[in-house]
Amino acid sequence: YTFTEIYKNSQVEISYVNELDAIQGLYTDCCKVILLSRQLSAGELKRFEAANLFPRQTCVAKSALAFIVPLASADTSFTIQKMKDILEGRDTTYAIAFDNQNSGVTRFIKDSLLQGKPFGKNCYAAKNSLELIDQVAAKQRTIGVIDYAWLSDKDETITKEIITKVRTLAIAKEQGKTAYYPDQSNIETRDYPFCRYMYMMRRSDDFTLGTGFLSFVAGQKGQLMLLKTGLVPAFRQERVIEVNIAPLGGE
Repeated sequence: YTFTEIYKNSQVEISYVNELDAIQGLYTDCCKVILLSRQLSAGELKRFEAANLFPRQTCVAKSALAFIVPLASADTSFTIQKMKDILEGRDTTYAIAFDNQNSGVTRFIKDSLLQGKPFGKNCYAAKNSLELIDQVAAKQRTIGVIDYAWLSDKDETITKEIITKVRTLAIAKEQGKTAYYPDQSNIETRDYPFCRYMYMMRRSDDFTLGTGFLSFVAGQKGQLMLLKTGLVPAFRQERVIEVNIAPLGGE
């Protein structure tokens, strides 16, 4: 909205799809810019290069995964190992719900935490994040895994509704260590263990509307907007502060 208000002759159409569909859309030129929670893999880059395409990837923000439970749940924190046991199905006292079987959230957990191992039979995928949130809110002993961006902006109408249904779990790296909630500060310091980077990608170096939009998001206005939403911008503007230590009323 802000981009099109500044550049009156531009028109931006947005599609919300899973990770695989986004990459395919960039490859087939169905879209000029995509936003992913990772860089393209070596195999994906090879496929693009075989078609004489050389995507440009720019990190624009840092986010995280959030583990959500019903408001009435007595659970407040888990360790990484506890989550791994549940995800692999060794601990079946909880069910795990993902937003989509082909989403970046699902892929991130499988690659980073399970190292490619299959999910346990207590794991399943909903159709999208909003359906996932409703399912977690209605069930006991169910943990949902979503992107923190759904919860980060406390001024957003959707976020206000979500936090009346579910709450987040704090995660500790090891037993006996401090458990941290996902928030702007803990993502910046990486005290929260499930952080990830957000990348915008375009098909080439050609200056198009897509390139202009990417430059806007990575520029000062876009980065300030990301900061306001509760995420961590990739680029920070330098602040120069002058401190006057002279006593008040001094000569």
